[in-house]
Parts: sequence; structure tokens; C-alpha cells
Amino acid sequence: MRKILILTIMMTATLTVAAQGKWHYTFSLGGEYKSGNVNTFTFNNKGGVERNDSIVALDANYAIVYGQKDRVEYDKSFTGNLTFDIWQYNRVSPFVAGTYYNNKYKGYEYKLSFLAGAKYRIFFNKRCDYSISAAYVYEYVDYFTTNTTVLEPQVSRVSLRFKMRHKITDAVSLKHTTFYMPSLTDLQNDYIVTSVTSLSTQLGKHLFLDLNFNYEYHNLVPENVKQQDIITSVTLRMKF
Repeated sequence: MRKILILTIMMTATLTVAAQGKWHYTFSLGGEYKSGNVNTFTFNNKGGVERNDSIVALDANYAIVYGQKDRVEYDKSFTGNLTFDIWQYNRVSPFVAGTYYNNKYKGYEYKLSFLAGAKYRIFFNKRCDYSISAAYVYEYVDYFTTNTTVLEPQVSRVSLRFKMRHKITDAVSLKHTTFYMPSLTDLQNDYIVTSVTSLSTQLGKHLFLDLNFNYEYHNLVPENVKQQDIITSVTLRMKF
């Protein structure tokens, strides 16, 4: 737990320094209930730096999940993301992204993902933005268990995404994102489906309350790992 707290403080300090001037940053703390590979309540901490620009947009963020009871760890994961969007407000815009993920409770010592593709905005105005995207994804996975004869450490995928943002009122926003990512070499048996739905309420100038529902399904998983995970979380988020 001490290592997680130290890492949280270091990440927060780094984001605060980096977010000066035209940059913005977010920091959140909350709890989540999981069902699937972990069935309990856990602590989460997230943060990020972003800059929205009409030419190049940058989003760098992290997420830490940790659970411990009676000095016994039952959940721990770390995710880091970096995304570049080019001409994001155009009808069609290219993007590249990279992700690092670690979670031994889902069978991953670590997973590296690199993505490149393009987004198409279906409909947008001041209150909403609906888009779809297609991208090529390269994954390299180091599995926590050695019994993974049906799993390849390197996988090429296609990523199909639907994303929407809708401002219900001046203080309440709804966001939803769904990914479908089949393997290019085994479309039928190796695929991933994820979705995130968030309802965000602004409580103050910089303070938000977020209710999130996450669903994740992996058709091919390591031994003793479940295919499906469902997460419901509540977080307090600060944005500056």
C-alpha cells in the first residue's frame, strides 16, 4: 500500500507541474465494486494531463487500482495511456496512442499496446459529439502464468470504436465508449469487447462527481482467468 501512495503522490506532483499555462490536469479518488476476476470493493486513483488544440491534442493519463485487507493484497493494477489527436475538430482526424497495463489478477505481467487510426465525427454541436473510429492495434503481452499455450505474446488487431458525449444540462454530462477489437489472424476466436459509460455531475468550479460503469470481455484468456469483468465506480474528480 505504501508504494501505491508514494506513486500517487509522485504522479500528482508531476501532473501539477506539467499542467501550467494552457495545459489542464485532472486528479480523482474513488472506490469501485468489481465482479469477475475480483469480487470486492477496491480503491482507485486516476490523473491526467491534456491539451485540446485544433491542430494537435495530447492526453496523458494514468489509473491505479488497489485493494488490501488484513495486510493481504487482493487487487492491484496500473494503466498508463498516451494519445495524440491531429485536427481533432475536423470531420475526419488521425490519431496515435500507446498503453501500458499491468494486472496479475487478470493474468497480465504487463501488456503494451500501440494504436494508429482515424476518427470520423458523425454528428456534433456545442452540446454533443458522436463519432466512430477504426485503427490498427499491435499488442505485446507478458502473461503472469506460464500455461498459455493457446495465447500468442504478440497480436495484431483491428479496433472499431463508437464514442459519444452528450451534455444533458449545464452541470450533467453523459459519455459512452465501446470498443470491438478482434485479432487479425483469428477473428472468430480471439476478440475483446469493452465499454465505458460515465455520468458526470459538476459540483463546483473544479469539482466533479463521476458514476462509471465498465464492461470488459476477453474471448481468449489465460488459465484460471475469467472472460468477463464488470466494474461500477464512484469517484470525486478535480479538473484545473
